This record gives sequence, structure tokens and C-alpha cells, in this order.
Amino acid sequence: MTINGVTMHIKVIGQGPDLVMLHGWSMNSAVWHDLAENLAKSYTLHLVDLPGHGESDWQDGALELATIVENLASQLPEKAVYLAWSLGGLISLDFADRYPQRVTKLILLAASPCFVKAKQWDCAMDAVIFNAFADNLQDNQAETLQRFLLLQARGSQHSRDTIRQLSHQLTIGNPPNSMALQEGLKVLINSDMRPQLAALNCPVTMILGERDTLIPTAMLSEAQQLNSKLTTHLLAGVGHAPFIAQAAECQQIIEQFIND
Repeated sequence: MTINGVTMHIKVIGQGPDLVMLHGWSMNSAVWHDLAENLAKSYTLHLVDLPGHGESDWQDGALELATIVENLASQLPEKAVYLAWSLGGLISLDFADRYPQRVTKLILLAASPCFVKAKQWDCAMDAVIFNAFADNLQDNQAETLQRFLLLQARGSQHSRDTIRQLSHQLTIGNPPNSMALQEGLKVLINSDMRPQLAALNCPVTMILGERDTLIPTAMLSEAQQLNSKLTTHLLAGVGHAPFIAQAAECQQIIEQFIND
């Protein structure tokens, strides 16, 4: 099914309760490979390729939050647990706000309700960093994606393995559409989902790497002040891709949260 002419590719594997998985900026659903293989033993996974990523088509405006959320709502189960990484976290928060009855639980993996510094929100990056990525994308997309990949792995005790796996996943399927990358950065720069996080009624948990270079660890306590029901997990020695660097521990946290 398409909304506004945009075709979304969603791979369904496994058996059990429905679990939707949303990837981060510049990647695609292949990034979940190892974690997805293990989770598929217990859950029916809906592995989304965001517009212009992986096998999903692109059309201008397809990553505007209202459009992508409507698009997802037309293709995903009536009720599901959502597991969302980085940029996917912002999309999932907006989805849960618009369709609260459809999100039974939400797992935010290396995701923040607001990725850039804002009023009363210092636990984030300066917008100038994301703006620089947007400028550099126009000059050299491949080099900019590689720099972002290195940024995600920086500081991790498992940085080499994380870089290797992320680099490999980037080679699977179609390269991301350049306009999709620009629109994705706009979502990261301009979205402030603090009100949506505060209004969430479903169980929600956050998993963050201790050495994440994109999200300061202080974000966890700030997020808990927004939503007192929020639970958090800080994984030692890992960066922005904890599900790769500490796959077994992430899986354990995810399954325990879903099954509780």
C-alpha cells in the first residue's frame, strides 16, 4: 500500500507477538541482521526500510513526520511493540503520539526525544554539527556517510567491530537517496519530541551506550523527569550502536521488557 505515492518496504519474519523495528539515519533494516535473527525466534518482526533507504522508494516529502507516520500506520499491525534506533526513535515517538492505541510498548535504542540543544535541554549536540553534515552531503555523500559511521562507533570498546558491521550493512541493497538523507537530517535537527515523550502512557524504556558521542548520558535522567514511568539502561563501554557492540545484553533487555 502507498500513501502520497510512496512505497514502503517492510520485511516480515519470525513468529510470535508483533515487533516493529525502525532503523537510524543513513542505514536500512539490514543493520538489524544479527539481533533480528535472534528476536525472530520469539517475535514476528516488521523490519522497516524508511523512505529512500534500503528497498523503499523515495518521493520528496516522504520523510516528513506526518507523511511517514501515516505511511507506517497503513502497513503495520494494529498493535505492536516498537523498537526504534536513533532517528527511528523520533518517528516512533510521533507514531505513538498519533496512534497511542497501536503501540503497546516502546523501546528507544540510542534515541533521544531531542537530538539538538534547545531551551532547558542541554543534553544534546549543537545543531551546527548536524548542519555541517547536511552541507558536506552535497559535496561528497560517500565520505560524509563514512564520517557519520565513525562518529557512531567512536569511543566504543568494540569500535573496530562496530565499524566493520555498519560498513558491511551500508553495502547491502540500494545506497540511501541523497534527498532522503537531507530530509532525515532535518527531522533530527528540527524535531523536539519532549511533549510526546511526556504524554506517553504505554511502557517505555531507553537503552543508551555509555560512550555515545551523539547523546550525552545525562539525557536519561532528563527524560525520566519528562516521564516518570520511563525505565533506562546504560551500557558500559559502547557507543551509538549498542545492539551491535553488546548484542546479547541488548537482546536480554529487550526481551525482558517485552515479556514483563
